[in-house]
Amino acid sequence: MKGLLPGYKKCFFCGPATGGLALELQHADGAVFCEFTADQKYQGYDGVMHGGIVAGILDEVMWWVLFMETKLITATSKIEVEFRRSIICGETYRAKGQVLRSAHGTYIVSGLIEDASGNACAKARGFYRKTKGFTIEDINRELDFRGVSPEVRALF
Repeated sequence: MKGLLPGYKKCFFCGPATGGLALELQHADGAVFCEFTADQKYQGYDGVMHGGIVAGILDEVMWWVLFMETKLITATSKIEVEFRRSIICGETYRAKGQVLRSAHGTYIVSGLIEDASGNACAKARGFYRKTKGFTIEDINRELDFRGVSPEVRALF
């Protein structure tokens, strides 16, 4: 199933009304991806997006692809990020996450941010474990389904 995913209302990265990034995540062909323009309010060095925000975007697409592919509610246990090129404020980028494998209760996911020319700017490997205390029903109550197709909505 492909299409726009809901945003988690309270999330800085995918929440549509938190004052954060409001990433519009898409799901297709076993991947979750989004395009974003690096905003100056998230810069570290002058004109360059802060590395913590870059890592957060990668974590977001990795968490969502794991959720969409497994329907498991997980939390990040470890993330490794390789910063290869600066993400320049005002330019547009594409972030993508894909599930790699699972081993001993840990799910390993890859993340990538590319520039408009397809150059890798940041790569990540995320390690996720199932969480306790949250259900899909809990998550669903906090999702904003505006703009989400009925076909994608049915997956939740």
